[in-house]
Amino acid sequence: MARELTMSIKGLHVIAKKLATGQTRYYYYAFRGGPKFWTSEGSRLDEPGKRLPPEFIQAYSEVMEDERAPVADSFAMAVMLYRKKSPAFRKMKTKGQTARIKYLDKWLEMPLKAGQPAANAPLSVFDSRRIIKFITSHRDRVWGHSPSSADEAVLALSAFLTWCKKDGRLDWNRAHGIEPLYERPTEARIWSLEEQAKFLKTASAHLAWAFKLALHTGLRREDLTRLPLSAITKQHLIIPTGKSRGRNTALIPITPPLRSLLDEIDAARAKLATAPLTILFSSKGKPWTAEGFGTSFDRHRSRIGLGPENHGPTIHDMRKTCATNMVILQHLYPTLISDQVLTDLFGWTPGTLAKMKRIYVSDAAVIEAMTTSL
Repeated sequence: MARELTMSIKGLHVIAKKLATGQTRYYYYAFRGGPKFWTSEGSRLDEPGKRLPPEFIQAYSEVMEDERAPVADSFAMAVMLYRKKSPAFRKMKTKGQTARIKYLDKWLEMPLKAGQPAANAPLSVFDSRRIIKFITSHRDRVWGHSPSSADEAVLALSAFLTWCKKDGRLDWNRAHGIEPLYERPTEARIWSLEEQAKFLKTASAHLAWAFKLALHTGLRREDLTRLPLSAITKQHLIIPTGKSRGRNTALIPITPPLRSLLDEIDAARAKLATAPLTILFSSKGKPWTAEGFGTSFDRHRSRIGLGPENHGPTIHDMRKTCATNMVILQHLYPTLISDQVLTDLFGWTPGTLAKMKRIYVSDAAVIEAMTTSL
C-alpha cells in the first residue's frame, strides 16, 4: 500500500510503494498534485545527513521551471519573448524598459470572458476586433485616474502588438487607433512667478535648491540629480545629456544668480561629515535619486495645491519655463543670447532648434513679456 511522505524541501512530496521484491520504490513529485520528476529504490534520498544528488536537484529545478513557464503560444509567452527578442525593446534605456514591463504585467491581468486573466489566453485573441472592448475597459479600470498613464499603457501594449505583427505572430495590432484620453495642451505649460513663489515658500532647503537649479539650467530630472561637482567650471556647467545618451552636451553659463545658488549649496555641503560628489543632495546628505527627487517634488506640489489633481505644473515644465525665459531674453538682448547659446544651454542641435522652441517655449509668455517691455 502506498503512503505519502513529506520531504524536507518545502512543498516537495514523495510516495513510497512496496514492491513484490520487498524493496520500496519512491516517487518524487514537485508538489502535491504536481509532476513526477524522480524515482528511486532502496532508501529515501532525504535521510538525515544525506546529501541530495546533483542530478536530483537539477531535475527538480527543471520541472519547476517548466511549471513557472507561460503556456505555449499564450499572451504571457509572447510577452516573455518580446522582452528577449524585440530590437526596439532591447535598445530602450533601463528606465523605459522597467516602465514598459510594468504596463505589460498589468495587461497580463486583463480579465477576458468569465474573468479569466489574459496571460494564459492564446495570443490570437488579439487578432479579434472584440478584444478592443476588453482593452479599453481594462485601461479605464486600472489607469482611469490618470489619462496620461492610460495613454502610456495603451502605447506599451501597442508597441508589443506591433512587434508580434512584424514577427508573424499576429495579423493585426488592435491597440493601434484607440483614441487617447489625455488632451495635450497646445501651449507650453510653464511655472508662473506666483506658482514658483508658492512652491518655494514652504519647500525644504534641499528641495528648494533643486527647484531653483532646474529653473536656472533647464536640465531634465535625471541630469539634474546626477549633476556632478566636476561639471562646474569657471564660467559654465558642462554635462553630457542623458536623453541623448551622451551625444549632446549642455553648456550652461553660470550667471550671477546661479553662482549665488551654487555658493549657498556649497556652504551647506561643507558642514556634512561626508560630502556627496553631486551638486544636489537630500536632507540626509546623500545624492538625490531621480525617483526620490520626483517623489518629494510631487508630494510637495500636491500639498500646496499644485498637484496633478489641480492641473499644476510639473517637473518637466521647469525646463519649459527656463526655455521660455531664455527666449524672452533673446528677444530683449539678441546680441547676447544667440541661437548658439540656446543650443548649448539645452543640448539641442541647430537643425532641431526651431522644433524645440515650438515644443518648449510658451509663445503667450514671450508675447506678454515683449508687450510689457515695450
